[in-house]
Amino acid sequence: MTTPEEPKDPFADEAWRAAIEHAAGCPACRTPGAECATGERLLHAYEEAARQARTEEVR
Repeated sequence: MTTPEEPKDPFADEAWRAAIEHAAGCPACRTPGAECATGERLLHAYEEAARQARTEEVR
C-alpha cells in the first residue's frame, strides 16, 4: 500500500534503500548528534529523487 507521500519512482526507492542500508551499518549515522558525509549525501540523493517523483506525478 502506498500513500501520496511515498515516491513511486524506482530510483527514489533505490536511493532510500541505499541510505537505510548505509545508516544501518554506520556507527556515525546511528549516533545522535554525529555527522556522516556519506549518510548525508545518500539522504540528499533520496530527497532529490523523491522530489522529482512528486513533480512528475503532478504533471
